[in-house]
Amino acid sequence: MSTTAELLKGAAELFPGEVVTQAHVRHFDLPLGAGRFALITLDNGHDHTKPTTLGPQSLANIDAAIDQVEKEAADGEIIGVGVTGKPFIFAVGADLKGVELLKRHEDALAIGKGGHDVFKRLAKLAVPTFAYYNGAAMGGGVEIGLHCTYRTVSAALPAFSLPEVFLGLVPGWGGCTLLPNLIGAEKAVSVIIENSLNQNKQLKGKQVYELGIADALFEGADFLEQSLIWTASVLKGEITVERPAVDRGEGWGQGGGNGPVGGGSQGDR
Repeated sequence: MSTTAELLKGAAELFPGEVVTQAHVRHFDLPLGAGRFALITLDNGHDHTKPTTLGPQSLANIDAAIDQVEKEAADGEIIGVGVTGKPFIFAVGADLKGVELLKRHEDALAIGKGGHDVFKRLAKLAVPTFAYYNGAAMGGGVEIGLHCTYRTVSAALPAFSLPEVFLGLVPGWGGCTLLPNLIGAEKAVSVIIENSLNQNKQLKGKQVYELGIADALFEGADFLEQSLIWTASVLKGEITVERPAVDRGEGWGQGGGNGPVGGGSQGDR
């Protein structure tokens, strides 16, 4: 068992009431003859009235799913990995019901570090990764997608945010570093701080695309189908994702960012 798995197992034992999210892996051939693909679907087994959250056991399940696709990618069995959610919900972040159960620093650290360690694995796979924001995405739900190589978003998506500041926290699973390196410091500050302090303002799917967080926007009715066709075109080299260079001038200094210089290539996350 890996160190991350051990940490999450210990944390999960402290939270017996967690509504556990499963990470189902299924395989299929992509359109256009692009090749074999693995899709991880996050689903807590309930309908949209109980949004998918990411407690310690849920993170452990995602970690196990990545174990599977990591081996398949290394063995050349798949050419890409996608992450999506159940109908109407991508994922809405950490399960805050467990916060009051955390009495020790090391237990809280296990969940914080566990999220980082699990999500970072998506960025390190031997094949490109894709996040398909099919529904509401908040906090850790946004962040798991930020660790992927590419992102698509549904035009029907009703709510997208990093609401932690509204709760007196900061995005803890990469949002504070990945987002400014993707869209620039000023836009990131707006999403992370200004929107949160403005009555927890939510972005719609079109706004997520226009901000540059997502690389493609598709209608909700056939969102996943169109996302997979787009994915196939990217993997075949028929579509090249170009991202504008991040402005690291005055705004970057004011935002306190010190991430790696980059931006503009399809590999930037």
